[in-house]
Amino acid sequence: MSWVPRISVSALAILIFAQLISIEAAYSDSDEVLLSKENKLKAAYFFNFIKFIDWPHHSSNSPLTPLHICLQDGTSFENFFRDLVEKKSTANSEPKLKIQRLSEADYCDYTYLHKTFLGESLNMEGNVIVLESKQISQKGASIVFFITDRKVRFEIDLNNIHKNQVAVSSELLKLAKIK
Repeated sequence: MSWVPRISVSALAILIFAQLISIEAAYSDSDEVLLSKENKLKAAYFFNFIKFIDWPHHSSNSPLTPLHICLQDGTSFENFFRDLVEKKSTANSEPKLKIQRLSEADYCDYTYLHKTFLGESLNMEGNVIVLESKQISQKGASIVFFITDRKVRFEIDLNNIHKNQVAVSSELLKLAKIK
């Protein structure tokens, strides 16, 4: 894993909490955003997972190659995630991120689904599919969020991770339920 940093579990939790607090402050007075705290937390996790996953076509050897992030169309999650990335990304961020709507995408490296996708296949090489909940059924999903004891947790399907030829940091695996 060439550019995947070694961040402790507590550092990940602090990072996600800090991002959630800062982006929450920006939206506190906005009526147009109808996104639950749960989904804001999922967006922060989704963003931070990037730091713990190494895609086959992205490395420190090719830092200018953007990571194609695909989101389902026109949701408040999409708007919140775009703002989160804009606020937290720096000019020197690795990898570069290209956020696009799923309906307009030719290629995806990293996809977030809030409902089952009925379009063409998402099973592109290296596409890590993240599902909002276990109520969504999607072939090839690698990470699935779930709620237990009123806390957001996630499950990682190692078979799908290996099929996509991506590497996941052991630090992220420590936090996950392994399928």
